[in-house]
Amino acid sequence: MERYDAIVLGAGVIGSAAAYALAARGQRTLLCDRHAFGHDRGSSHGGSRIFRHAYEDALHVRLAVAADAAWTALEAATGERLLQRTGGLDLGLVGGGELDPIEAALRAVGSDVERLSAAEVRARFPAFAPDDDVEALYQPSAGIVPASRAVAVLQRAAAAAGAELRDRERATEVRLTAQGVEVDTEHGRVGADRLVVATGAWLGEVLPELALPLHVERQQVLYVAVGADARAFAPERMPLFIARGTGRDRAGGIYGFPLYDAPNAIKISDHQGAPRIRLDERTDELHEDRAAATIAAARRLLPGLTGRLTRYQTCLYTKTPDERFVLDRHPEHPHVVVAGGGSGHAFKFGPLLGSIAADLALDGATEHGIEPFALARFGAA
Repeated sequence: MERYDAIVLGAGVIGSAAAYALAARGQRTLLCDRHAFGHDRGSSHGGSRIFRHAYEDALHVRLAVAADAAWTALEAATGERLLQRTGGLDLGLVGGGELDPIEAALRAVGSDVERLSAAEVRARFPAFAPDDDVEALYQPSAGIVPASRAVAVLQRAAAAAGAELRDRERATEVRLTAQGVEVDTEHGRVGADRLVVATGAWLGEVLPELALPLHVERQQVLYVAVGADARAFAPERMPLFIARGTGRDRAGGIYGFPLYDAPNAIKISDHQGAPRIRLDERTDELHEDRAAATIAAARRLLPGLTGRLTRYQTCLYTKTPDERFVLDRHPEHPHVVVAGGGSGHAFKFGPLLGSIAADLALDGATEHGIEPFALARFGAA
């Protein structure tokens, strides 16, 4: 049986970052994924993800600031540009209260933020036409991370630091002991002193004894063609956006990007209302009614959109009941770290969450405040 210092199961953004962090700290590390590297079956693929500091609580803002530094450090280590700053808008109703805790949390941590009226949004960012009863928070720190490319960069960095990478190798059984772990895969048995489980939607399958209260949603992202004035949608003129209740339709949850993944279409989606699925019943067909509602809401905010859907993609949200992450040591086997429950907003924290997982695996603790992500909140203690 081949033995390692650490095994990481799951090669999404968190698992790949954990493998990089462990290998960089001198651990003989194995990174395994059940699918091919770069696959589109989970939560870490695609052309883009939002990066932002803006959250309703100071804990997440502090973590986002730390993740900002982690992305910058990864860029410096690899020579790859990964975080493109476009600025970001959070939109809400005047007097609705949606934006107040976000602004307070940003200011408490010292992250730049500016409150804009609807008229100021229209003047500064011509793609947007919010109603007069809408206001916005503008954060210059926000931007876009190229999802699939960023994961590949993390994997290459892990390999350069000495990690072994194996794809298409599903873990069929995990045995936890006081001395370490043994993992049976489809190609043999491996052992290690430490294990990080970051298998996304398959987290409960790998560690069934924890009975994690996770559910999986099938999200769809849409690419909608812009009209003749494509300049208004360019990254240097249009910030990414999250609408938290925006005027006539009162639609909350839609979000979108400037032109980035495609030359003639912007990516939009709706964070809310995705259907729950069973993994063995997953399909990739378009939910047309939901897509039509998302496009209609986006066009009311961005009238320069044509409404023509050029393509779509699907991905998975693996959600906890409180939509906070799972990031903790196994209650009975502290050499096992559980990392997941991304709930649709973990990618931006990827390098940081992987580094924290490595901290927990090697040191049993981390300098970052992760108490709200503990397993004990689910009764797993």
